[in-house]
Amino acid sequence: MPLESMRVFQEAKDCFVYGQFVATLVLAASFMEHWLGGILSAAGQSKVAGQGLKAIVAHCRDADVIPATLCDKVDALRLSRNPFVHLKPFDHPHSLGQRMLARRMHPDSILEADARDALVAMYSVAVYAKA
Repeated sequence: MPLESMRVFQEAKDCFVYGQFVATLVLAASFMEHWLGGILSAAGQSKVAGQGLKAIVAHCRDADVIPATLCDKVDALRLSRNPFVHLKPFDHPHSLGQRMLARRMHPDSILEADARDALVAMYSVAVYAKA
């Protein structure tokens, strides 16, 4: 495993422990992109590996690299992560504000659940997708 991937994996865990839930979500998604992209690159799929997490997940689903349910989870987390790494308007359906209004939950509760789901997905990707 590249050192960057190893550090991202470790820091995602550390961030969760210290209540840094946005960082946990972003770092876990980054690890999954690193890990799955590396597997695809090693299999001769460098083009798709460099196209981002959306393309990587779609290819992993089609090629049965990881279970479809895990692909669904990673893709859902990608959508939750996107407003934090790509500027989105307030009314974007995956923004924290819109998810808070739709769920009628405190944003901290939503972020903690997202972070917990992200760690579960990150560990699952590491277990299912062997490099």
